[in-house]
Formats: sequence, C-alpha cells, structure tokens
Amino acid sequence: MFSLRIAAVTLLSLLLWACSIDDQQPPSQVSITFYPPTDSFPLFTDKSTTISQKRFFRAKQLSSTESVEINQRADGKPPTLNGQSVGQHSTFLIEFTDSLDLELYSESGEFLYSTTLYSELSQKHLCLPSEPLTKFNMLVDLPVTTAHNKHQAHQLVAACRALNQ
Repeated sequence: MFSLRIAAVTLLSLLLWACSIDDQQPPSQVSITFYPPTDSFPLFTDKSTTISQKRFFRAKQLSSTESVEINQRADGKPPTLNGQSVGQHSTFLIEFTDSLDLELYSESGEFLYSTTLYSELSQKHLCLPSEPLTKFNMLVDLPVTTAHNKHQAHQLVAACRALNQ
C-alpha cells in the first residue's frame, strides 16, 4: 500500500537531490595561448630567424601535463624552417571549476612561474608568456577556441605578442 509517509519521504528526497544539482557550478572554460615575450629573441639574431621554444605546463587540480611548442620570428611574420611553414602547439582549451593553478616549466624541467585562473575568466581567451614576466596583459579579444591550422595558430600567438609589446 502506498502511504502518505512514503510519499513525503520520496518528495523530500527528490527536492534534496534537485537542490544538490543546482548547487553544482558548471565548469569554466578558457583558451590559453602561450607566446614568446620580446626578450625571448636574442639581440644578435636576424629578425627573420625562427626561434623555437618548448615548454610544459601543469594544471595542478587536473593533474595533467601538456607540452607547448612555440615557433616565432622576431619580425612577427609566419615562422618557417628550411623554407617550410612550421606549426606550433601553443593554444589550449581548458575546463575547470572554481580555480585552477597552472605551472609553466622549461624544456629541461626548470620551474618558470605559476598563475591561478579563476572562474570569473570563464569564456575568455588568455595570453600567458613563455618566460617569467613581472607584468603582462592576460585578456585578449579572441574567440575561445584552439587553432585549427598553422595560420590560425600564428595569428593567436601574434595577437598575444601584440597585446604585450
């Protein structure tokens, strides 16, 4: 038999379950593009020479490590090696809740810097330098996306470089 007590407990359980779902915050999503600061280019290097930087970043809460490869020229033109267009793996789409601590490391594993991203940055494109800087602009007016080809990857890095000239 169906009793009023069972109905009340069931209704209360459903209400508590619905409230717990509403309290969960949807994940924040950001795009991050790593770019080489102006100081990354040696003074004696020809401005048309492509420099390559390999970095690693680790997202503490996600316990994942990602490899970063940036190929850029000091003059800002698309990078080439031996006359061939080169790609780069410098833009990432990341989802997190509340906050996320990112650490950047050199190719040899040397710690470069860390930064914390907060959920207020959700649906933003962020620029992070490939070298430690004391001051830089992080927000750029770009879509929240990753690069779909070499040309778009270069445009994203170039936009971050231009923001922080």
